[in-house]
Amino acid sequence: MDNSPRLSRRRLVAAGVGLAATPLLPDIASAVPGTATAPTATHWDPTGFGSVITTPPHDPTAVVLGSPGFDTHADGVGDDTQALQAAIDEASRRGIANKLGDILGGARNFPHGDGGGVVLVPQGTYRLSAPVNVYDSVRVVGVGARRPLFLLGAHTPGYATGTIRDIFAFRRRPVGGPIAYANNDTFGSALVNVDIRIGPGNTDAVAVRFGGAQLCLLQDMDIDVGDGHTGIDHNANIIQRVRVTGGEIGLHAYAASAGWQTTLLDCRFTGQRRAGVVMFNDAKLVVVRTAFDGMPRAFESAQGQWQHLYIQDSHFQDVRDVAVVLNDSDTIPGADNDLIRYSNQLTLLDCTAAGTRDLLLLAQSGHRTSTRSASTRIRELTYGLRVERALSRHEKRADGVHADLAGAAPAAQIRRTLRTDVPALPPTRTWVSVADVAAEMGRSIGTGADDLEVFQAAVDRHDTVFVPIGQYLFSDTLHLRRTTNLIGLHPRQTWLLAADGHPNFSDPREPRPLVATPRGGRNTVTGIGLDTARQTAGSVNLLWQSGTGSYLADVTTQFVKWHPADVASGDPGYTYRGAHKYGIWVRGGGGVLANVWSVNGWADNGLLVEDTKVPTRVYEVSVEHHETREVVLRDVSRWQFLGLQTEDHLYGWRSQAVEIEDSSDLLFANSVLFRVATVLGPHPYGVSVRNSKRIELRGNRGYRDKTPEFTQWGVAVTDHDTGRSVPELEFTLIEIR
Repeated sequence: MDNSPRLSRRRLVAAGVGLAATPLLPDIASAVPGTATAPTATHWDPTGFGSVITTPPHDPTAVVLGSPGFDTHADGVGDDTQALQAAIDEASRRGIANKLGDILGGARNFPHGDGGGVVLVPQGTYRLSAPVNVYDSVRVVGVGARRPLFLLGAHTPGYATGTIRDIFAFRRRPVGGPIAYANNDTFGSALVNVDIRIGPGNTDAVAVRFGGAQLCLLQDMDIDVGDGHTGIDHNANIIQRVRVTGGEIGLHAYAASAGWQTTLLDCRFTGQRRAGVVMFNDAKLVVVRTAFDGMPRAFESAQGQWQHLYIQDSHFQDVRDVAVVLNDSDTIPGADNDLIRYSNQLTLLDCTAAGTRDLLLLAQSGHRTSTRSASTRIRELTYGLRVERALSRHEKRADGVHADLAGAAPAAQIRRTLRTDVPALPPTRTWVSVADVAAEMGRSIGTGADDLEVFQAAVDRHDTVFVPIGQYLFSDTLHLRRTTNLIGLHPRQTWLLAADGHPNFSDPREPRPLVATPRGGRNTVTGIGLDTARQTAGSVNLLWQSGTGSYLADVTTQFVKWHPADVASGDPGYTYRGAHKYGIWVRGGGGVLANVWSVNGWADNGLLVEDTKVPTRVYEVSVEHHETREVVLRDVSRWQFLGLQTEDHLYGWRSQAVEIEDSSDLLFANSVLFRVATVLGPHPYGVSVRNSKRIELRGNRGYRDKTPEFTQWGVAVTDHDTGRSVPELEFTLIEIR
């Protein structure tokens, strides 16, 4: 372990002037011959990668690439760029928008009916020669036994000029305004089940310029960068089952819009010339079951930047220089302020390494944390502020590197570490469209009449029900069976709506869900939007009681913000009046929850979890805009929240982020408990605890430097039983025993 002397803060800051946007250290890849390191054998990798949508679902609203008007060659020779762009444009025009507070409608002059859609891409090879814009809320979805491949041909003009150039770019296209890269007004865009290959001679090519605020996906992709520059540039919500091979950089990560986390789930980075991931301004990455193989560095931070970096159940194979490069916290500009210094956070938890000697390099001091054997189990490696035995009289603090490394990590151990908990989608050949069930019944759906009878018949008769794009009205609860799977392709375009004012949803003393799963069921619900209308005071968007092996993902509620009754605003989020019981209600259930956006602001809370001991992981879930409480846990144990994000708003300053009662064995990792700059008042704490134990808060973003008297929580966590609290808002670990 290198214990070289540390430079003083004054000397380091002076040396770093003007270098904030440069790499921390010289690019050691320049000394490595060849353009990419060949991937090593992956006998340790348990994950199978391949097409997950093997046959095309029947969705009349989707645009099919290669259909009349969107003709393609699909042979890797003819140029298919214009056809693909035309299909994306048409999908955007066909799309629908939820008019209950849709941020795309009204005030921003973005007319309803031009808000997004789906492009289905059949198996084939599609040569591209210029950037393709993926507009707001458009999803490009591949279908076939083999995933379709988008190929940037060798030596394509414009991709070796010294200027970085995208192949795919996530964009906003507001009416009357300039086209811009995706930002905090971008929802639901995605590339799913498609591959990208960059041919030789395109040294400045970037496969995907990613971005967006909520529900944005890169999923089930192989990206072969070759001698190109970068696989993924910028980032949004979730990158899942994506393999990036070659290139200078696998992922060039920034703070996602609007400052949220990005979760890398079951991903692979192999053979990058510089680093698997280069992080610029506080990228807030949550990295789970991701492997880095055959590169100089897995993670590298830009100089002068702090990072909230959380890595769990991941593997470093033959990383030649060091797994993670960070700045020394006391060298970051503004580090005299504890809020800034403690914002530099690293956690590696339950990870493994083989052929990787150094795990952490602090760039300015040169301090290295090293392994002692050819392979290592990393039980815990942290950098930053640790508050152990918090909320007790034995509370203690430590700041710096903490390492708990074990012995060798054999291949079997690595395989166990990387084994996914995310259930596979049912084979597409088993999907039955609810529209086909309606036709069998002599009925039509999505016309504004009550569709509940048809949907209930569909889920009663078939295990996997596919829901095409549309809006479907329910007068009561849709009850799923123990084996029911309910699948859509786009939660911003596929809506289940409660009948407004219907008595079945009127009594808050007996809350009734729009959709309910059975206790102990093994269900998958994905790609669906849930809208409980307005005058439905007893409504719940979803009652989730499913057990182990279940999967709730890519789901949203209607987007509305709570506000006082006398507020009138041009922002569509404030034109809504309503009352609801809960947003997402988990009662006795669990499984895996991922990429869920609970933003029904007029509900009592956005996510209520109670009466459950089902081991559960929650990935990249956002709960926002409620009046008093965002996330409430009552009698809950064995849950992990990996990348939880909450947000109050202008009139929601009374909104507490997390409330925990009578619970135990909980993990919150890399949370963002966000307060907007315009919030009207302070809140005394972000997390409250009552009669609860064995809770770990690992990594947190809990303050803003704008109107700090309002945008900073009073304390990070408080115990209502004892009155004790932890005041630090930025920390790597708060351990509550």
